[in-house]
Amino acid sequence: MARDTDGLEIPIPLRLYRSNLNPRSLSTTPFKVDEGYSDDTRSQADKELSRTPSDDVMSIPEWVLAHNEAERAEIAYNLLLTLRTSTVASVVERLTPLLHMDPVLKLPPEITSEIFSYLDPQTLLTASLASRAWRSRVFDSRLWKDLYISEGWRVDIDAIHAFEQEHSALPQSRKSRPRYADADAGEPKQKKRVPPGWLDSRALGFDDNSLGASEAQLQAVSKSERDGGHPISDAVYSHCTSSSHSQEMMNRDQSPQEPRSSKSIQRAPSNTIRSPLLIRMPNGSVKIDWPYLYRQRRRLEDNWVKGRYTNFQLPHPAHMDEAHGECVYAIQFIGKWLVSGSRDKTVRVWDLETKRLWHRPLLGHKKSVLCLQFDPRPSEDIIVSGSSDKSVIVWRFSTGEKIHEITPAHDDSVLNLRFDSRYLVTCSKDKLIKVWNRRHLSPIDEAYPKVQHGAGVAYPSYIVDTSEIPSPVLEAEIAKNHILALAPYSLLMSLTGHAAAVNAIQLNNDEVVSASGDRQIKVWNIRNGICKRTLVGHDKGIACVQSDGRRIVSGSNDNTVRIFDHVSGAEVARLHGHSNLVRTVQAGFGDPPGSEEALRLEALAVDQEFWDAQRSGQAVDLGPAALRRTGYRQNTAGSRNPRDINALGASIPPGGGGSKWGKIVSGSYDESIIIWRKDSNGDWVVSQTLRQADAAARASYVAQTNTSSRSGPSRGNAFAHLAALAAQSRPAPPQPLPSNPVNNTASTHQGNPSAPLQPLLGGQPSPVQPQNQDPTILPNYATFMNLVATNFHLRPPAPSPTSRIFKIQFDARKIVCASQDPRIVGWDFVGDDEELNEASQFFNSL
Repeated sequence: MARDTDGLEIPIPLRLYRSNLNPRSLSTTPFKVDEGYSDDTRSQADKELSRTPSDDVMSIPEWVLAHNEAERAEIAYNLLLTLRTSTVASVVERLTPLLHMDPVLKLPPEITSEIFSYLDPQTLLTASLASRAWRSRVFDSRLWKDLYISEGWRVDIDAIHAFEQEHSALPQSRKSRPRYADADAGEPKQKKRVPPGWLDSRALGFDDNSLGASEAQLQAVSKSERDGGHPISDAVYSHCTSSSHSQEMMNRDQSPQEPRSSKSIQRAPSNTIRSPLLIRMPNGSVKIDWPYLYRQRRRLEDNWVKGRYTNFQLPHPAHMDEAHGECVYAIQFIGKWLVSGSRDKTVRVWDLETKRLWHRPLLGHKKSVLCLQFDPRPSEDIIVSGSSDKSVIVWRFSTGEKIHEITPAHDDSVLNLRFDSRYLVTCSKDKLIKVWNRRHLSPIDEAYPKVQHGAGVAYPSYIVDTSEIPSPVLEAEIAKNHILALAPYSLLMSLTGHAAAVNAIQLNNDEVVSASGDRQIKVWNIRNGICKRTLVGHDKGIACVQSDGRRIVSGSNDNTVRIFDHVSGAEVARLHGHSNLVRTVQAGFGDPPGSEEALRLEALAVDQEFWDAQRSGQAVDLGPAALRRTGYRQNTAGSRNPRDINALGASIPPGGGGSKWGKIVSGSYDESIIIWRKDSNGDWVVSQTLRQADAAARASYVAQTNTSSRSGPSRGNAFAHLAALAAQSRPAPPQPLPSNPVNNTASTHQGNPSAPLQPLLGGQPSPVQPQNQDPTILPNYATFMNLVATNFHLRPPAPSPTSRIFKIQFDARKIVCASQDPRIVGWDFVGDDEELNEASQFFNSL
């Protein structure tokens, strides 16, 4: 005790330790029995006060605890004023953990993962820079797997599992396993240098189409963590720029490395992972690095948006003798295999990796092959083709042998066909849709037709109405062979609802969607043949159709692509861009999992906006003609403007919904292919316009120049001279790219739609310059090609016939096109990027 100036005793300031106070000596509340439940909501400071006291530290005097919280705070403040600055600093340092709590360190990983799942990639990458703990939680592979799926992207899970098993190491002994604790724990931390341009990249922000600047923030992360055996939650991106693969590797090698103890290095596994796709697990196995896979998919989507691609053709230009003899009407590709059907009456199987025929052409049809579908899986191993000769032939995919032939399948040309494991569905110029079984079919089987009496469907005489026969009687008749099972490829029913040729069909579970020259789209029940719904809207005949169960997308002779709601039949989008018949279309909307309810609520909100506009007196319920008279032009490509709405009650919003990565690819008789994407308002706009003739010439040029460069080093310098000669021979300067290249080209060929593209034959330059080529080097493509062929004794490029597009198909990385040109051409948006090529094997289409 001490005395003041008046002689009164006052307590000496005590050095208090929060962690050493006795709560029982301070508590003024009565004793309570612990019943296993408490409403106690003590603060963190109170919990600190409840720690076990030490014998050498005095407790807080009772007179201090008798004051309220505000008074105790004032006493503490006045007490701190009596201390030296250095002592106050030490107190503040001890208080910091109470004032600044890191939730990532306090919360379980499951909770932080759930919190991070609500953040966008840009925010996640920024959060990863906070600390090691934050980086570890942010780059948890499960989090980025969910983020990948939520973008609406599809992935081949089976291929991923096979890839992981192939690269997994054998189980290691306990002594040989690497320690996954922090290797530099207890050692001084080396300061990490800030990579060049890091501050600038922070200012640039996050590119919506690529990880861009945000990737640079991760340059300081060691690549050795990916290869050396940190847990899956420590997986991080390796730095990568979009310039080139070599620059990518250079930047990665220059990134600062985190220190490792020598003991950790000695215990590193001998079979290091060479693929950046994989990270090592503690048990020696490997798993796909989902953050890395996500970034590669974003890079691929960025290539689609910016038109970065390489071209290829089938056959390889060095083996043109393998090409079809005439135009190609039908194609389909799965994985490395592509099957094509042509006017030359053949079906051909191609290897997309070698760009060569897999085996001899399949001969059997007497006229043009108009349609086909194949399944290369060993369980199926078939190709089915339809022809102008009215027949359908089933081939063995692996060998090319003919398995079965339906002759005649229809009374006129077979225009389209689709099959699954149960049925084969065909359509024809004879206005009919026919359903055939693919396996032996008994009347008691679920796939057997359910006979319905009425218009629109006809059954062969051997189809039994099982609803009129009791089950015991039916089984007895089958046992006595009075009712026989149907042999494979027997006709089950004919659908007779269309008034013109049925040009296209889609088979989706138990539904058949058909499109006809009568301008109608019909939805049929394949079990009983009943027409469930008829959709109208096109002004002319419909040439192609696709359905995913929520939307129906169609292309027509009215030059438009339209999107209909599958449930209500309402038209939700109309895309204008082609100047001739839209012959083929494929769409991928990229619906995130569980998006049905979100789409429905969005559609209801649009309907409500329409009714609100109508109640306010706006002219929203007028027809298109009346709107045009008022000077308003409807935008029906997905606009939510009440005056653009064509129908109400749809289960999907205008434009069809889907993710921002959704795309539609359409091909037309105007010789163009259009890639449609959504803009920021959700409207469908032209993203890229491609031309088959340009792609074929470019693919041939690249292949032949590569062949020539390998034949001798002296030829390499000659190309620059030939380019200069081509520049001198051009008849006119190159024209700029028009704002609407499709309409511009249409006006050029309006008099003769079948005329070949003149620029490729040495005429006037095309208004659409070949992409990925410098117009100052290749001002006249055909002139340059002819000069190359003359000087290097190569085969000159054959004049291209009219390039009307008959069929297109796209997946995550490429578009393949069949046209009046015997060559099949493609656009590969992966190009020569090795890392992107490796990752793309797991990417499925939207």
